[in-house]
Amino acid sequence: VHTSNKSFKTLYLIESALIYLKGPKFLIYVSGALSMWGDRMWHFAISVFLIELYGHNLLLTGIFGLVVAGSVLLLGALIGDWVDRNPRNKVAHASLFIQNISVTVCSIVLMLVFSYKKWIEEIWDGWLTVVCYTVVIVLADVANLASTALTIAIQRDWIVVITGYNRGHLAGMNATMRRIDQVTNILAPLAVGQVMTLASNVVGCGFILGWNLVSLIVEFIFLSRVYRIVPALSAKPPAMEHQSYLEKKRERKRSQGKTRLKPMKYNVYLKLHSVVWCGNVIKEMTTSLWSFDLTVTQLLQETICESERGVVNGVQSSMNYLMDLLHFIMVISAPQPQHFGILVIISILFIFTGHTMYFLYARKIKRKPRTNT
Repeated sequence: VHTSNKSFKTLYLIESALIYLKGPKFLIYVSGALSMWGDRMWHFAISVFLIELYGHNLLLTGIFGLVVAGSVLLLGALIGDWVDRNPRNKVAHASLFIQNISVTVCSIVLMLVFSYKKWIEEIWDGWLTVVCYTVVIVLADVANLASTALTIAIQRDWIVVITGYNRGHLAGMNATMRRIDQVTNILAPLAVGQVMTLASNVVGCGFILGWNLVSLIVEFIFLSRVYRIVPALSAKPPAMEHQSYLEKKRERKRSQGKTRLKPMKYNVYLKLHSVVWCGNVIKEMTTSLWSFDLTVTQLLQETICESERGVVNGVQSSMNYLMDLLHFIMVISAPQPQHFGILVIISILFIFTGHTMYFLYARKIKRKPRTNT
C-alpha cells in the first residue's frame, strides 16, 4: 500500500509538472527570458561595437543613447496607443518580428563594416562609413522601439489577463519576471562579452544574429500557444466601456476592505523609511527601488482600464526616458568625482519625491470609499 501511494504521488507530481510546463505562465516566462536575454546582449554589444567602430571614442555611443531616449520620449504614447487599438496577437507578433529582424539586419551590417572597414572608408571620401553608422543607429533604435511595444503588450497587459485579475497571482508573475530580468541583466552581457573577447567582434555579431533568429521562432510559437489557450486574450473591451470597467474595478477594490489599504500604507512607510535613513547604503536603496517599481507596476496593471493600458504605459516609458535624459545632463554638468556627493543628494531627493507622491496617492485612494458612502 505504501509503495502504491508513493507511486501515485510521483505520477501526480509528474502530471502537475507537465501541466505547468504546458501552461501559459511557464510559456510567458520562457518567452520573456529569451526576449530579455537578447535585449541585454544587444544593448551591451551595440555600445561596444560603436566604440570600436569610431576608434575607441564615445561619440557614436552618445549619439545612439540620445536617439534612443529621444525616440521613446516622442513616440512612447503613440506606441502605447497602437498596442491598445490592435488585437493582442498581432501586436505581439509584429513587435517581435520587427525587433528581431532589425537586430538581425543590424548585425549583418556590423559584420560587413568590421570585415571591410578599410575598403568602406575609401568609398565616397568616407561618407559610406557615415551611412553605415546611420543605418546601424536607426536599426538599433527601431529594435528598441519594437522592444518597448513588446514589453508593454506582454508585461503590462497579457500578464494581467493570464492571471485573471487575481492580485496574488499577478504579484507572483511580476516578481518572477523581475527576477528573470535581473538574472539576464547580469549574465547576458557576460556571455556575449566572453564571445567577443575570446573570438572577435564579427563572431559576436554572428552570435547575436543566430540568437535572435532562434529566439524569434521560439517566442512566436510560445506566444501563439498562450494566445490560443487563454481565450480572454482575444477579447478587448471597446473604448465606450471604459467607464463601466473602471466602476467594476472600484467596486472590487471596495469589497476587499481596509485590510488591503493598511499593508499598502505600511509598505510605503517602509520604503520611505529605508530611503531616508539608509540613503548612503546602495544595496538598500536598490532593493527599495526594485520593490517600489514592482508596486507601481502592479498599481498600473490593476487601476488602468484594459483598453488604455498601452497608452498609459507608453507615456510611462516616455517619462522614464525623460528622466534618463535628465540623468545624463546632470552627469555632464557635474562630471568631476568631487561632485558625486551632489548627484547622490539629488538622486535621493528624486526617490523621496516619488515615494511621497505614491504615499499621497495611496492616501487618496483610502479616502475615496469614505466619501462615496
